[in-house]
Amino acid sequence: MVFLVLQPLLASSDAAKKQDALKKVEQAVARTNIFELPSFQMKATVQIENQGKLVDGSYQLLWNGPEQWREEIQLPGYSEIQVGGKETVWIQRSTDFLPLRIHDLHTALGFGSGGEGSGAAFGSLVQSGLTPTDTVKKMRQRKEHGEAETCVEYENEVKRSLEICVNETTNTLARGSSAFADKDFQPVGGNKVYPRSLSFVEEGKTVAKADITEFTTPGQFSPNSFTPPAGVSPRVGCMNPAPARLIKRRMPEYPDSARRGHVEGTVALDAWIGIDGIPRIGEVVRHSTPDLEHSSISALKEWRYQPTTCNGKPVEVETILTVNYSLR
Repeated sequence: MVFLVLQPLLASSDAAKKQDALKKVEQAVARTNIFELPSFQMKATVQIENQGKLVDGSYQLLWNGPEQWREEIQLPGYSEIQVGGKETVWIQRSTDFLPLRIHDLHTALGFGSGGEGSGAAFGSLVQSGLTPTDTVKKMRQRKEHGEAETCVEYENEVKRSLEICVNETTNTLARGSSAFADKDFQPVGGNKVYPRSLSFVEEGKTVAKADITEFTTPGQFSPNSFTPPAGVSPRVGCMNPAPARLIKRRMPEYPDSARRGHVEGTVALDAWIGIDGIPRIGEVVRHSTPDLEHSSISALKEWRYQPTTCNGKPVEVETILTVNYSLR
């Protein structure tokens, strides 16, 4: 009899905890979505790893809304300008591929015009949160960088498990990996908050970092600020699209030659994920042995995605796909 009485009470308690967690996620998503602001200017000093050392550069983003924005990165030996229009992006780089550490810098910043190759939103601080097609599976508490977090595990429409977490101290989105170090959350535009220091960490070392030096919300900028770079063809795209979701993965084979030689390593490749969800592999941007690189390329060609979308429309995006080889 006691069990029969307690069972509905426990179910009711679980439902209340679930609703409380979902409300926290919804509020955190709204707080960090700086692209809901009508306009802002962000300036930062940035660093990326190059041959074992961090090199200094600068970053600037002007935002007049989703149809007028301009992003600039300047580093020794590298420059990048992106200009956004109505469902259109112009990109001018000093290289003909996306360098690994530039991808890491965009990941550290928490937003961008590309799509995460993993299909997970863990690297984004500006995201849409859960969608109507997502199914909540469970909640859990954890500690990351010494901070308490509430996490909601959910399953998307293709039955892939994902997680979204909220920092209990700042009530902001917490990126679901120790690869990120976000500090000094401050208000911007009255009702939004954003960290002033953002880092991407690899094997315990910072490989990309941005320290925001100016984050202001002046009036609308002149349209002349958003003139596309000369000689650059536009492509369909937007700022902060809904990321591609991996729906089919073939695990790369560990070559016998590499196993016998006890060779481990990471291969990273520049790739375009098409609107058909098929990746088109380009440059190797993090090298290993030729057999590991060949195995990676062969496997990645067979991966399939639900494509990146802008306002619900599929778009082609450039990203970095990574394969790790470990004998452990």
